[in-house]
Amino acid sequence: MNTPNPVRSACVLVLLSLVSGQSVFARVGETQDVVERRILQPNLGKKYFKPKESNDPREERERQREEREQPFYDVKKFFPADKSEGIYWKSAVAGQLSSENGWKVHVFYAGGRSMLEAYRRMGEGLNEFEVRALLAVNRGNSSWKKVSGEGGGTNGIGYDYELEDGSMRAKQKGDWLMIFSTRLDNYVVEQQKTAKEIRERENDLLKQQQQGKAPESVMGL
Repeated sequence: MNTPNPVRSACVLVLLSLVSGQSVFARVGETQDVVERRILQPNLGKKYFKPKESNDPREERERQREEREQPFYDVKKFFPADKSEGIYWKSAVAGQLSSENGWKVHVFYAGGRSMLEAYRRMGEGLNEFEVRALLAVNRGNSSWKKVSGEGGGTNGIGYDYELEDGSMRAKQKGDWLMIFSTRLDNYVVEQQKTAKEIRERENDLLKQQQQGKAPESVMGL
């Protein structure tokens, strides 16, 4: 008879508990009403309010630092104009609304439905079993595959995982996991390209102006 591996058994139990409770998390494509009805349950979740700008320089620097560390910080300006954001806190302690051990969930909506959901593990580090469970929530009838799709510039949001059917992508960064629609990622790419073209035209115009002023500027030297 094989002796059970206690470490492996414990890991399996953690994964099973996460999957069995996966319905409490938001799912990309759902309406805001459905998302909030799921998360904002008694002893489970609550709305989270962003820290306001502070007159204290140290507090303000910390607030700005936390914003810059958000994995969607550099790309959210390319999201659809009708976007809105909901921020929630979901406890990781069963039957208790813990304010220390849980998840900070950022959901971006457009057209009445979620298009990107970013989960940040708080109190403990994000582990591989939690990543698997969160991906499982959003896989539908497809399966996730590990890929390499770096973002930045005109390459969209960037992603580490993609569904086999191509409908969804995901990216892990530290204790954050973002899951978003491929449609949003493609939209961001197009907006980045447009912004790059505008910058290039502005730079060309500036160079022309500088070229025209150069003779007068250096006259008499």
